[in-house]
Amino acid sequence: MISTYDKFVRLLELEIESLHDELEIIVRTLDERLANHEITEYVRRENQAVLRNELLGLEDFVRTRFGVSERAGATLDEMSSEVKSYLRRRLTEREYVPALYELVSRRVDKIVAYLKTPTPSR
Repeated sequence: MISTYDKFVRLLELEIESLHDELEIIVRTLDERLANHEITEYVRRENQAVLRNELLGLEDFVRTRFGVSERAGATLDEMSSEVKSYLRRRLTEREYVPALYELVSRRVDKIVAYLKTPTPSR
């Protein structure tokens, strides 16, 4: 049987990968908007700088295994709190975009809610 920790980490990996893909799409969209004269080069560069910083922050967060370690008896709420606390600290230390906290935090909350949802008996 897969532990709650393993489920949590696997789902978080998927959510972070999805967020990474979404940010990459936004970066590409900026190039399209510039080509269509919807934004200026200055706006594209400023937005890309923010998005690249968010992507770097995500990659750093993944490399460090989300700052959560497997502990016997740790609850989902404890793991969630540990991840969020670690993320907030890491963003500050590395000077990543603070908005990244909200993007990841919402996904962590979604995972916790999903894992707490009772499953029907078979």
